[in-house]
Amino acid sequence: MAGMKKFTDIPVPALVIFGIPHGQGSWVDKSTDPKVSEAAKAYSAALTALTESQAKAFEDSVPTARVVRLRGAHHYVYLSNEAEVLRQMRFFLSGLR
Repeated sequence: MAGMKKFTDIPVPALVIFGIPHGQGSWVDKSTDPKVSEAAKAYSAALTALTESQAKAFEDSVPTARVVRLRGAHHYVYLSNEAEVLRQMRFFLSGLR
C-alpha cells in the first residue's frame, strides 16, 4: 500500500464496524477435514492480526471515529450481525446533534 494517501482528517463523527475475529463461514465451521481446520485457523489468525491493526490505526488516527469490533461477523456485517449493527447505529446516531 506504499504511496497511497491516508485519509485521517475526517472532521465529522464516523461509525466504523469491523468483524474481529472474522467469521469463516459455515462450510469451514462444519468441516470435519483436519487440513481445512488447520488452514482456516492459520488464515483466521493472520486475518485477525491484520484487521485488528487496521481498527487500531483507525482509532488512533481518527479521533471522531467510534470503532466497533463484532466477534464472528462476516464480510457483510449488516447481514451476519444485523441486530448488533442496528443497535450500534442507533447508539451512534443518538449521540449526534
